[in-house]
Amino acid sequence: MSRNKKLGTIQNNDVNCMLVSGSGEELTAEEYVADIGHLLDGGADVMAQDLGLPDPVIYRSNVATTWDKHLVEVTAATWPGEEQDVVTEQAVTQVEGILRLFEAGTDPLQLTIEACRQRGVAVVASYRMNAEDWYANTWRLSDFGRAHPDWRIPDAGCLDPAVPGVYEQRMAIFTEVAQEYDVDGIEFNFRRWCKMVSNPLKNHTVLTRMVRDTRRMLDETAAAKGRGRLLLGVRVGPSLADPPGTEYPGGDPRVDPSCRDLGLDVPTWVEEELVDCVCPSLFWPRLPGVPKTAEFVALVGDRNIGVYPSVFPLPAWGEDEISIPDMSPDQIRDMMKRHRAEICNAALQCYDDGADGISTFNWSHAALYSARVQREGTKMTAYRGSLPYMRTELFVHRFLGSPGELQECLKKEPIVSGRDCRWPD
Repeated sequence: MSRNKKLGTIQNNDVNCMLVSGSGEELTAEEYVADIGHLLDGGADVMAQDLGLPDPVIYRSNVATTWDKHLVEVTAATWPGEEQDVVTEQAVTQVEGILRLFEAGTDPLQLTIEACRQRGVAVVASYRMNAEDWYANTWRLSDFGRAHPDWRIPDAGCLDPAVPGVYEQRMAIFTEVAQEYDVDGIEFNFRRWCKMVSNPLKNHTVLTRMVRDTRRMLDETAAAKGRGRLLLGVRVGPSLADPPGTEYPGGDPRVDPSCRDLGLDVPTWVEEELVDCVCPSLFWPRLPGVPKTAEFVALVGDRNIGVYPSVFPLPAWGEDEISIPDMSPDQIRDMMKRHRAEICNAALQCYDDGADGISTFNWSHAALYSARVQREGTKMTAYRGSLPYMRTELFVHRFLGSPGELQECLKKEPIVSGRDCRWPD
C-alpha cells in the first residue's frame, strides 16, 4: 500500500482558536506548546495547521499581513451591537497573544512544528482558500486586500484568484511558507467557505493551475532541502458533481456545493497525481454529516493518493440548551454514550465507503476549552460548552485510525461522578 494511503488521522487545527483561548498578553511559548499537546493527545498522525485566510496569517511573513494588524478594527466593524464587546475582547486577546510570541522571537507555526516534531507527527501548512469568516469585511484584514478592493469576487468578502495579481500574491505566500518553515507540505482548505473563484464553471482552470504550480514548487523546494516528496492535500466538496441543492444527512444544501460547482477539478488533480490526499467534506454539518466518500475512492483507484473524508463531531441535538447542572449522573452518562456512538458510526460509514483514514476539522476547540476549564475553573453548562461534550469529542478522536479501533471505542463506558465526567484512560 502506498504511503499516502497510510497517513492515518489528519487533524485540521483552527487558525486562531488557540489564540482565543490563550492568555493574551501573558501568553508564553510554553503555554502555546502545551495547548498543541492537548490537540496531539487526540492521536493525530498529521497536523494540518490552519495558518491564514489565506491572508492574513498567524506567522511571521514578508509576503502576507500578520494576524494582529487589522483584527480588532475589522472585528468591531463586523459584529456591531450587543455582540461587539465579546468579539472585540476575543480579538484583543488574539492580538496580545500573537504579539507576545513575536516579541519572544517565535510564532504559532514555529511552535506547532516544534511540538509536532517532538511527537513524530507530520505537520502541513493549511490555508483557508477564500475564507469569509469576517463576511463582507474579510478582505479588510490584509494590507493586500485593502490595496486592491476592486479585485474581490462580486458580492463576496474575498479576493478573486482569477485576477493575476491575486494569483501571484497567493503563490508567493505558499512558496514562502514551504521554503522558510520546516513543514511537511501544504493543504488547501477549499471547504471553509463557498466562493473559491469567480465563475467557477469557467475559471476552474485557474484553481487547477494553482494546484499544479504548487505541486511544482513543493517538488523544487523538497529537492533544494534534500527531502522526499512534500505533501499536497486538498479539502474539497462532498461530491464530485452532484447538482446544486443536493441534500446530505446533517448538511445544508445552501453551503454544500459539489467540487464541480466550487471550481475544483478534482478528476484532473487525481489524473495528473498533483495531490497526495483528498479530504471530501461538508461545511459545518451536524452528525452524521459525511460526504460521498465512495465517489472519491473510485476516482483515485490504485493511485498513490489517499482519501480522508472529514468527520465533524457536532450532534444535531447538541444545539439545544442542555443544562448540565440539572442532569443526573445517569443522564450525563447516557448523553456521552449517545454522542460517542454518533461520531463512531459516522466514521465507520466512511470506512465502509472505502476511506483510507479520517480527517477532522475544528475538533481543537474541545481540547483547548477543556484545558481552559481546568486552568480557570470556567463554568460551561450548555452541552457543546460542557465537559461531557469536550471529553467525549477528545476521547473518540483517539480511535479514528481504523474500524477496529472505533469498534473498541464503542465498548467503553464513561465514568461520571456527580457532574464531573471522564472516559477511561
